[in-house]
Amino acid sequence: MRAFATQVKNNFFRIILRNPRFIVFDVGVPALFYILFTKVMNQGMPASFNKTYLVSMAIYATLLSSIITVANNVLSDTDQSYLRFIDVSPVSRPTYYTAMGVILLGLTVIEIAIIELIAKFYVGVSMGIGNWLAILVLATVASISLMVFGVSLAFCGSGTVVNLMVNVIVFPVAILSGLWWPLSLMPNWAQTVGKLLPTYQTSVIVNEVINKTTISLNAIGGEIVWLLLAATLLFAVQKIQRTKTRK
Repeated sequence: MRAFATQVKNNFFRIILRNPRFIVFDVGVPALFYILFTKVMNQGMPASFNKTYLVSMAIYATLLSSIITVANNVLSDTDQSYLRFIDVSPVSRPTYYTAMGVILLGLTVIEIAIIELIAKFYVGVSMGIGNWLAILVLATVASISLMVFGVSLAFCGSGTVVNLMVNVIVFPVAILSGLWWPLSLMPNWAQTVGKLLPTYQTSVIVNEVINKTTISLNAIGGEIVWLLLAATLLFAVQKIQRTKTRK
């Protein structure tokens, strides 16, 4: 337990305090989008748009931090031989990943909370405290599968390859899952693909909860499937990496 607490403390300093650019990027981009679409380009939008787009930008923030920030931090640890140090220290890799997950989940909570504060005090969104908490908790929990994917991507090649992959994945996922603009505006094939993505499933669940409608079991099942796929991918890429290391 002491080793885990120490690792959490180390990760807090390494990931958050010493890398403020990640926080600025992860929070700043979704917040800028939210302000732009609700305060500047909001002509003809229904009254419910500000609340719906809040959910989208909260999920978009988790997508950025869970894929880009996670992949870059794990890649940095690999390049700087930090993971090799972990392998010969009392701290196991599962402890390392769990401690990193705790810090990144905390970062996710901060990101969503900041966007919620902007929505309430600047944009003027009015909701009960239960809805604010629902967005915060559900979007954070749903980001776990995305984080596992982010870790997996870090083992898929050099820094150039990983950065290319995360950008190729993150922004198309944001668009296809309807986070930037409504899915209904896209071609039928794009809607079909988008409805399969984990970020779309999260959006469905969160919106159903805050609007107090029946929660889609398909969306919950989709989230579980994506978590299993992410865990399988992480296991596979780590096994491949260990095989290459032995050679």
